[in-house]
Amino acid sequence: MEAKKLEFDSIYFDLYELNSGIFAAISAEKMLTSNAGFFDLGNYLVIFDTLMDPYSTVDLIKASKKFTNKEPSFLINSHHHLDHLFGNRLFPMSIPIISSFEALIEAQNSLETRFKDFKERAPAEITRTEEALINEKNPNKILELKNDINTWNEIKKPNFNLRLPDFIVNDSFTLKGTKNQVQIIYIGAAHTKGDIIALFEKEKICFMGDLLFEKTDPSWVTTAGIAVPANPEQLRAKLIEYAEKDIEIYVPGHGNFCTKKELRENAEFYDEYYIKKN
Repeated sequence: MEAKKLEFDSIYFDLYELNSGIFAAISAEKMLTSNAGFFDLGNYLVIFDTLMDPYSTVDLIKASKKFTNKEPSFLINSHHHLDHLFGNRLFPMSIPIISSFEALIEAQNSLETRFKDFKERAPAEITRTEEALINEKNPNKILELKNDINTWNEIKKPNFNLRLPDFIVNDSFTLKGTKNQVQIIYIGAAHTKGDIIALFEKEKICFMGDLLFEKTDPSWVTTAGIAVPANPEQLRAKLIEYAEKDIEIYVPGHGNFCTKKELRENAEFYDEYYIKKN
């Protein structure tokens, strides 16, 4: 099965249709951030994760409407890290946001500190970005920098906040539409304390969230600010389990599409650097 790249203008991601109604937004090489997706189930349009930059989430929403002719019905957050839920606030309250209970609690516990840090950093980040803009010639980079300035100015506002999930699940379930159906699988503690993935069993496609990275790096173990997996043993076990399933396309949380090879490499990485060393 081959992913079909679609014509869609975004500086933040490349858009692919993996099968009828199943779309993936893969971070462009020039903007190495997180991935997301959207699923046209026929009578429902499901968004799977938002993106760190609000303008990339705006593009994601535009793409979902353009290629499905639908308004979003549900938004699913695979876990609580900001690069997968920062764009939540761009969705109206009429659209339910689904996550695990643990993801909600972790978001609530971490966001107050993160927002305080963001607000304190905002003036310096605006100055730094304005200086970078002066000599920039690349049109895409200019647009990115201008968007960054707008975002930091928004963060400075007293009423700036993030929309948290409001529809909580503690088990797996299936969203069945008139055209497609997707299994939303509750993993529990692995990469974070409440991971969720999305599986299209018939189409052999799995959106893995941050259970899977295209590339891993041993420096993560010693780098400040890199989250330690909540349960490395469970993470390794799930990677091995899903590598053995009849799946052809794995969409990682970061990087390009993966195969069973990357799942096994990820499993070996966690075994070597997080499990054997403990």
